Amino acid sequence: MSPFYAAIFLHGLCLMANAFDFTTVYEWKKFDFVWPSGADSSNGQIKDKYRPKNVSPAFMAVFGERLFLSLEAYRGIPATLVWLPTSDTSTAPPKFAPFPSWELHKKDNCETIQKAKGLETDPDGRLWVVDQGSSNCSGKIWIFDLLNNDTTELVHQFPDKVVSNSFDERSLRDMVLDKTPDDYLAYITDSKPEHIVVYSRKMDKSWSVKTPWRFWHTLALSPDTEARQLYLTRHDYTGLYSVSVSELRNEGGSAAVKLIGEWTRKPYRMLIDSDNILYAAFNEKSYLSKWNISEPFLEQRTHEVGTLVAIVPFTFALDTNGTFWMTERNASGRVDRTKLLKAAHGAQSYQFGTSTELPLRG
Repeated sequence: MSPFYAAIFLHGLCLMANAFDFTTVYEWKKFDFVWPSGADSSNGQIKDKYRPKNVSPAFMAVFGERLFLSLEAYRGIPATLVWLPTSDTSTAPPKFAPFPSWELHKKDNCETIQKAKGLETDPDGRLWVVDQGSSNCSGKIWIFDLLNNDTTELVHQFPDKVVSNSFDERSLRDMVLDKTPDDYLAYITDSKPEHIVVYSRKMDKSWSVKTPWRFWHTLALSPDTEARQLYLTRHDYTGLYSVSVSELRNEGGSAAVKLIGEWTRKPYRMLIDSDNILYAAFNEKSYLSKWNISEPFLEQRTHEVGTLVAIVPFTFALDTNGTFWMTERNASGRVDRTKLLKAAHGAQSYQFGTSTELPLRG
């Protein structure tokens, strides 16, 4: 075998060794909800207005035996934050249950969740949710205690100087969590202004860091190191950028972002695992790409599914056990099918080191 063909062969083996071996957990031809019961006439109206074809998973998070999804707030979607079990003995796929209850999904009520977007769970058993709000309700961040009956631990309404109170001037979307020695910081994209939003749980305070001429869409955070980096992409550009989180922890000011490389397409979702591998999904493309952030930028396809017809074909998350979870949607033909897949990945999310054990919560 010539050196040229040997290199191609070894490269192919490398790609196959890193490919996901997914199994199907559930498959839906039509989504349904666990509908509210009781004599309240609004309960029936919720179900009557439901449009199952408009269900579109946006973001995912996993903790314990539950998987959480945010759904795009399209017409006829009764709740934009739902959960389902990661395993079920039933032969039928599970129905979506609103999280934490139907009461917290009343429309045009600024005390409830209006439009859930980015999701993340932390190692201490909390679910963090970005809420885009509505034309009448400001943007928020919700924190739920999953180890204490899903109680609402904290709700932070962004002040107008951080996130605009005008619905037309904000577009809250993605979120990652940065655990410091004594705090949790959330970094959030708001793709209409030229900034990154930062929230401190300890201080219950938010601020913005300016990034002139940059409007961010999706983001991913490197594993916990002294030189931790936040990776960002724009909605209208294939470029991948990075910024040191040290520039985001100080209130106000601006941050210097650096161009790392360019994807072949524009990502809508990214995730970094504890082994420094960044995964990206692209609108209307039936594959995932990856890049080892420890090396010079090089995009490689790592999972490809023939043909998928969907604007957002995938959403994914890693759990604390190193399982990679992903939804796969195909709206081709007359039947809209969505699968929930899982694969033993071997690495955890960016919130853990490769040898980090899940801490016990005090």
